Amino acid sequence: MATTTFTFDILYRGLLGCGFLLLGSSGSAWAQREVELNISGGVTLAHPTMERQNITRQFRTVGSFNTGAALRLVVPLTERLGIGVEERVTGLPQSVRYGTRGNGFSKGIGDQTIHHSGISLRLYDVWSPGPHWGLDLALTGSYTWTYGGRYAYEGPLWYSDISQLPQPGNPLVLVRNVGGRGTAMVGVEGLLRYELGLRHMLLLTATYQRGLSPLEEINSTRLEYIDDNGTVQQGSLTIVSRGSYATVQLGYGLRLGQLAGATRRNPPPRYSLDPDDTDPDTTPETE
Repeated sequence: MATTTFTFDILYRGLLGCGFLLLGSSGSAWAQREVELNISGGVTLAHPTMERQNITRQFRTVGSFNTGAALRLVVPLTERLGIGVEERVTGLPQSVRYGTRGNGFSKGIGDQTIHHSGISLRLYDVWSPGPHWGLDLALTGSYTWTYGGRYAYEGPLWYSDISQLPQPGNPLVLVRNVGGRGTAMVGVEGLLRYELGLRHMLLLTATYQRGLSPLEEINSTRLEYIDDNGTVQQGSLTIVSRGSYATVQLGYGLRLGQLAGATRRNPPPRYSLDPDDTDPDTTPETE
């Protein structure tokens, strides 16, 4: 009978051990990937490109800081991979200038606000610097357009340029400007998150987006200026804005699945099964 009691005790311990393993596995199940909704906002910076031919460096393009925002919905495919849809709105203050800030001319480029809708492919936990930290990487693709629609303009680059001859410090620049077109855009994004719990997180994102074709293009049809020697020079310029920009944003993330909202309710107590704490065997032995 002692052998039977010993066997039962081993079986009982084994069943309890399996129960604790199941509890442990359910806890890890709560850490599985969930559908995420992210929103973020921050600063952006863009810079259009310029092609020069026989013109002074006083002709230049300038990009300034502005703001942007992003809204993302990400659905996990596996533990390491997710796919998402996203909407972005970004201000892109860009301009072409001649001379200095206090003594010269400037003209804005584009509608200065773009909107793009697209998809993303996210790789989870590329780097985990701590128990509450994780770094994700994402590749994005989108279609981008400006709010102003398509337009075309021919005439002086600067509206104050009404003369037909260049003046000292006042070049004559006639252009053809076509803008408001849409373009496909690709990008790469890093998302550093800090877990506030099973459902909530804080995000720090760094993103670079590049347009694949021009949103706006300016080509000079006539460009004349007076150089430092007082001689009239002729040249040309081409300015292209693809809507490309870099941005750093702060944000908030919310997990929407059932696992993220799960909580332990009335956890079962752990029982001690030490031999000293077990009830004595009162079963009479039979000979």
